[in-house]
Amino acid sequence: MATQIDIANRALLLVGARAQVSSINPSDGSVEGDTLSTLWTPTFESLGRSAPWNCLTKTITLTLLQAAKGTPENPLGVTLPVPPAPWLYAYAYPSDCLLFRFAIPSLPAGSGSSPPATTVNNSAGFWLPSQGQIPFAVTTLGDTNNSPILVVLTNQSQAQAVYNADISNPQIWDSLFQAAMVASLGAFLVPALNLNLALLDRSVKMAEEAIKRARAQDGNEGVTTMDHTPDWILARSGGDGFTRYSTNSFSGYTSMIWPDSGTYGY
Repeated sequence: MATQIDIANRALLLVGARAQVSSINPSDGSVEGDTLSTLWTPTFESLGRSAPWNCLTKTITLTLLQAAKGTPENPLGVTLPVPPAPWLYAYAYPSDCLLFRFAIPSLPAGSGSSPPATTVNNSAGFWLPSQGQIPFAVTTLGDTNNSPILVVLTNQSQAQAVYNADISNPQIWDSLFQAAMVASLGAFLVPALNLNLALLDRSVKMAEEAIKRARAQDGNEGVTTMDHTPDWILARSGGDGFTRYSTNSFSGYTSMIWPDSGTYGY
Protein backbone atom coordinates (compact mmCIF):
# COMPACT_ATOMS: atom_id res chain seq x y z
CA MET A 1 0.00 0.00 0.00
CA ALA A 2 1.31 3.42 -0.94
CA THR A 3 2.32 5.86 1.79
CA GLN A 4 2.85 9.60 1.80
CA ILE A 5 6.61 9.02 1.51
CA ASP A 6 6.08 6.68 -1.45
CA ILE A 7 4.08 9.37 -3.26
CA ALA A 8 6.68 12.02 -2.44
CA ASN A 9 9.61 9.90 -3.64
CA ARG A 10 7.78 8.92 -6.84
CA ALA A 11 7.29 12.63 -7.52
CA LEU A 12 11.02 13.25 -7.05
CA LEU A 13 11.87 10.39 -9.42
CA LEU A 14 9.40 11.72 -11.98
CA VAL A 15 11.29 15.01 -12.28
CA GLY A 16 14.72 13.38 -12.30
CA ALA A 17 15.78 14.20 -8.75
CA ARG A 18 18.55 11.97 -7.40
CA ALA A 19 17.67 12.43 -3.74
CA GLN A 20 14.91 10.61 -1.88
CA VAL A 21 13.27 11.65 1.41
CA SER A 22 12.59 9.70 4.58
CA SER A 23 10.03 12.09 6.06
CA ILE A 24 8.06 15.14 4.98
CA ASN A 25 5.69 15.51 7.94
CA PRO A 26 7.84 16.71 9.58
CA SER A 27 10.59 17.22 7.05
CA ASP A 28 13.72 15.10 7.32
CA GLY A 29 15.71 18.35 7.05
CA SER A 30 16.78 17.94 3.44
CA VAL A 31 16.02 20.53 0.77
CA GLU A 32 13.70 18.01 -0.90
CA GLY A 33 12.01 17.18 2.41
CA ASP A 34 11.45 20.85 3.23
CA THR A 35 10.06 21.50 -0.25
CA LEU A 36 7.68 18.54 -0.18
CA SER A 37 6.57 19.43 3.33
CA THR A 38 5.52 22.84 2.01
CA LEU A 39 3.93 21.58 -1.22
CA TRP A 40 2.05 18.47 -0.05
CA THR A 41 -1.04 20.02 1.55
CA PRO A 42 -1.85 22.76 -1.01
CA THR A 43 -1.25 20.33 -3.89
CA PHE A 44 -3.49 17.67 -2.39
CA GLU A 45 -6.23 20.16 -1.52
CA SER A 46 -6.22 21.62 -5.04
CA LEU A 47 -6.34 18.15 -6.60
CA GLY A 48 -9.02 17.10 -4.11
CA ARG A 49 -11.25 19.99 -5.22
CA SER A 50 -10.70 19.41 -8.92
CA ALA A 51 -13.32 16.63 -9.40
CA PRO A 52 -15.96 14.67 -7.46
CA TRP A 53 -13.47 11.92 -6.61
CA ASN A 54 -15.01 8.63 -5.50
CA CYS A 55 -12.10 7.80 -3.19
CA LEU A 56 -12.60 11.08 -1.28
CA THR A 57 -16.41 10.93 -1.13
CA LYS A 58 -17.97 11.11 2.33
CA THR A 59 -21.58 11.39 3.55
CA ILE A 60 -22.52 12.75 6.98
CA THR A 61 -25.54 14.19 8.76
CA LEU A 62 -25.01 17.92 9.07
CA THR A 63 -25.07 19.72 12.43
CA LEU A 64 -27.97 22.18 12.61
CA LEU A 65 -27.01 25.68 13.74
CA GLN A 66 -29.95 27.86 12.72
CA ALA A 67 -33.57 27.32 11.68
CA ALA A 68 -36.26 29.69 10.41
CA LYS A 69 -39.24 30.56 12.55
CA GLY A 70 -42.07 28.12 11.87
CA THR A 71 -39.87 25.11 11.22
CA PRO A 72 -40.28 22.07 13.50
CA GLU A 73 -36.84 22.78 14.92
CA ASN A 74 -37.67 26.41 15.75
CA PRO A 75 -41.48 26.80 15.80
CA LEU A 76 -41.57 30.12 17.67
CA GLY A 77 -38.26 31.48 16.42
CA VAL A 78 -36.62 31.48 19.86
CA THR A 79 -35.18 27.97 20.15
CA LEU A 80 -32.41 28.58 17.62
CA PRO A 81 -30.96 31.58 15.81
CA VAL A 82 -32.69 32.37 12.52
CA PRO A 83 -30.76 32.00 9.23
CA PRO A 84 -30.75 34.73 6.57
CA ALA A 85 -33.81 34.79 4.28
CA PRO A 86 -34.88 33.03 2.16
CA TRP A 87 -33.15 30.00 3.68
CA LEU A 88 -34.83 27.77 6.27
CA TYR A 89 -31.73 26.13 7.74
CA ALA A 90 -28.07 26.81 8.37
CA TYR A 91 -25.78 23.84 9.05
CA ALA A 92 -22.16 23.70 10.16
CA TYR A 93 -19.82 23.24 7.21
CA PRO A 94 -17.99 19.90 7.64
CA SER A 95 -14.55 20.53 9.13
CA ASP A 96 -12.88 18.05 6.77
CA CYS A 97 -14.66 19.22 3.62
CA LEU A 98 -12.62 20.05 0.52
CA LEU A 99 -15.57 20.33 -1.88
CA PHE A 100 -19.24 20.41 -0.83
CA ARG A 101 -21.03 18.62 -3.65
CA PHE A 102 -24.71 18.38 -2.69
CA ALA A 103 -27.22 18.02 0.12
CA ILE A 104 -29.58 15.08 0.56
CA PRO A 105 -32.38 14.42 3.08
CA SER A 106 -32.01 11.99 5.96
CA LEU A 107 -34.27 8.96 6.00
CA PRO A 108 -37.01 9.60 8.57
CA ALA A 109 -37.16 6.66 10.99
CA GLY A 110 -39.95 4.26 10.08
CA SER A 111 -41.56 6.56 7.52
CA GLY A 112 -40.70 4.79 4.29
CA SER A 113 -40.20 7.31 1.52
CA SER A 114 -42.24 10.20 2.91
CA PRO A 115 -40.55 13.54 3.57
CA PRO A 116 -40.49 14.81 7.15
CA ALA A 117 -43.59 16.83 8.07
CA THR A 118 -43.03 20.56 8.51
CA THR A 119 -45.16 23.59 9.18
CA VAL A 120 -43.52 25.55 6.37
CA ASN A 121 -43.14 24.96 2.67
CA ASN A 122 -40.37 22.39 2.25
CA SER A 123 -40.58 21.04 -1.28
CA ALA A 124 -37.25 19.20 -1.47
CA GLY A 125 -37.89 15.84 -3.08
CA PHE A 126 -37.16 12.80 -0.94
CA TRP A 127 -34.72 10.63 -2.80
CA LEU A 128 -30.99 10.59 -3.32
CA PRO A 129 -30.52 13.27 -5.96
CA SER A 130 -28.66 12.79 -9.20
CA GLN A 131 -30.02 16.02 -10.63
CA GLY A 132 -29.14 18.45 -7.84
CA GLN A 133 -32.71 19.38 -6.97
CA ILE A 134 -31.91 20.58 -3.43
CA PRO A 135 -30.42 24.10 -3.62
CA PHE A 136 -27.75 25.13 -1.15
CA ALA A 137 -25.24 27.91 -0.59
CA VAL A 138 -21.96 27.97 1.30
CA THR A 139 -21.36 31.22 3.14
CA THR A 140 -19.95 32.79 6.29
CA LEU A 141 -22.13 33.76 9.25
CA GLY A 142 -21.40 34.90 12.79
CA ASP A 143 -21.68 32.45 15.69
CA THR A 144 -23.03 33.32 19.16
CA ASN A 145 -19.81 35.27 19.81
CA ASN A 146 -20.03 36.94 16.38
CA SER A 147 -16.96 35.02 15.23
CA PRO A 148 -17.08 34.04 11.54
CA ILE A 149 -18.01 30.42 10.81
CA LEU A 150 -18.54 28.65 7.49
CA VAL A 151 -22.07 27.29 7.04
CA VAL A 152 -24.28 25.52 4.51
CA LEU A 153 -27.63 27.20 3.84
CA THR A 154 -30.49 25.09 2.47
CA ASN A 155 -34.24 24.56 2.80
CA GLN A 156 -33.76 20.85 3.47
CA SER A 157 -34.52 19.74 7.02
CA GLN A 158 -32.47 16.91 8.53
CA ALA A 159 -29.94 17.43 5.78
CA GLN A 160 -26.99 15.24 5.01
CA ALA A 161 -23.95 16.32 3.01
CA VAL A 162 -22.08 14.50 0.27
CA TYR A 163 -18.65 16.01 -0.21
CA ASN A 164 -14.99 15.47 -1.00
CA ALA A 165 -13.27 14.92 2.34
CA ASP A 166 -9.74 15.79 3.38
CA ILE A 167 -8.52 12.18 3.26
CA SER A 168 -4.78 12.64 2.83
CA ASN A 169 -3.88 8.98 3.49
CA PRO A 170 -2.75 7.57 0.10
CA GLN A 171 -3.74 4.06 1.17
CA ILE A 172 -7.38 5.14 0.71
CA TRP A 173 -6.81 6.62 -2.73
CA ASP A 174 -7.50 5.00 -6.08
CA SER A 175 -4.28 4.13 -7.92
CA LEU A 176 -5.01 6.66 -10.67
CA PHE A 177 -5.63 9.38 -8.09
CA GLN A 178 -2.25 8.46 -6.58
CA ALA A 179 -0.66 8.85 -10.01
CA ALA A 180 -2.35 12.23 -10.43
CA MET A 181 -0.97 13.36 -7.07
CA VAL A 182 2.53 12.14 -8.00
CA ALA A 183 2.45 14.05 -11.28
CA SER A 184 0.97 17.15 -9.65
CA LEU A 185 3.65 17.22 -6.97
CA GLY A 186 6.25 16.75 -9.68
CA ALA A 187 5.01 19.80 -11.57
CA PHE A 188 5.35 21.96 -8.46
CA LEU A 189 8.74 20.49 -7.54
CA VAL A 190 10.44 21.57 -10.77
CA PRO A 191 10.57 25.35 -10.16
CA ALA A 192 11.35 24.76 -6.49
CA LEU A 193 14.31 22.44 -7.04
CA ASN A 194 15.99 23.12 -10.39
CA LEU A 195 14.02 25.70 -12.43
CA ASN A 196 14.35 23.69 -15.65
CA LEU A 197 11.75 25.47 -17.78
CA ALA A 198 11.52 22.77 -20.43
CA LEU A 199 11.02 20.14 -17.73
CA LEU A 200 8.43 22.37 -16.07
CA ASP A 201 6.32 22.52 -19.22
CA ARG A 202 6.57 18.75 -19.72
CA SER A 203 5.71 18.10 -16.07
CA VAL A 204 2.61 20.29 -16.21
CA LYS A 205 1.42 18.48 -19.34
CA MET A 206 2.11 15.14 -17.68
CA ALA A 207 0.12 16.17 -14.61
CA GLU A 208 -2.81 17.36 -16.71
CA GLU A 209 -2.86 14.03 -18.55
CA ALA A 210 -2.67 12.04 -15.31
CA ILE A 211 -5.58 14.02 -13.84
CA LYS A 212 -7.60 13.56 -17.05
CA ARG A 213 -7.12 9.77 -16.93
CA ALA A 214 -8.02 9.64 -13.25
CA ARG A 215 -11.17 11.72 -13.80
CA ALA A 216 -12.28 9.52 -16.70
CA GLN A 217 -11.94 6.29 -14.75
CA ASP A 218 -13.49 7.87 -11.68
CA GLY A 219 -16.50 8.92 -13.75
CA ASN A 220 -16.84 5.42 -15.20
CA GLU A 221 -17.31 4.08 -11.68
CA GLY A 222 -20.13 6.47 -10.78
CA VAL A 223 -23.18 8.25 -12.14
CA THR A 224 -22.14 9.90 -15.38
CA THR A 225 -25.37 11.11 -17.00
CA MET A 226 -27.90 13.83 -16.35
CA ASP A 227 -31.14 13.17 -18.20
CA HIS A 228 -32.97 16.19 -16.83
CA THR A 229 -31.82 19.67 -15.88
CA PRO A 230 -34.14 21.33 -13.33
CA ASP A 231 -35.49 24.79 -14.16
CA TRP A 232 -33.79 26.41 -11.17
CA ILE A 233 -30.42 25.10 -12.38
CA LEU A 234 -31.04 26.44 -15.89
CA ALA A 235 -31.95 29.83 -14.44
CA ARG A 236 -28.90 29.86 -12.20
CA SER A 237 -26.58 29.02 -15.09
CA GLY A 238 -28.03 31.59 -17.46
CA GLY A 239 -29.96 29.01 -19.47
CA ASP A 240 -26.91 27.38 -21.01
CA GLY A 241 -27.41 24.12 -19.14
CA PHE A 242 -23.89 24.16 -17.73
CA THR A 243 -24.58 24.65 -14.07
CA ARG A 244 -22.13 25.89 -11.48
CA TYR A 245 -24.07 23.99 -8.83
CA SER A 246 -22.40 20.78 -7.70
CA THR A 247 -24.12 17.39 -7.88
CA ASN A 248 -22.84 13.87 -7.86
CA SER A 249 -23.52 13.43 -11.56
CA PHE A 250 -22.54 16.85 -12.91
CA SER A 251 -20.31 18.74 -10.55
CA GLY A 252 -17.84 19.87 -13.16
CA TYR A 253 -14.08 20.01 -12.91
CA THR A 254 -11.87 22.69 -11.42
CA SER A 255 -8.60 23.45 -13.16
CA MET A 256 -5.35 23.23 -11.24
CA ILE A 257 -3.25 26.39 -11.17
CA TRP A 258 0.23 25.35 -12.31
CA PRO A 259 3.58 27.11 -12.20
CA ASP A 260 4.03 29.02 -15.45
CA SER A 261 7.37 28.94 -17.26
CA GLY A 262 6.66 32.51 -18.40
CA THR A 263 6.89 33.60 -14.78
CA TYR A 264 10.52 32.50 -14.73
CA GLY A 265 11.82 34.53 -17.66
CA TYR A 266 10.08 33.33 -20.85
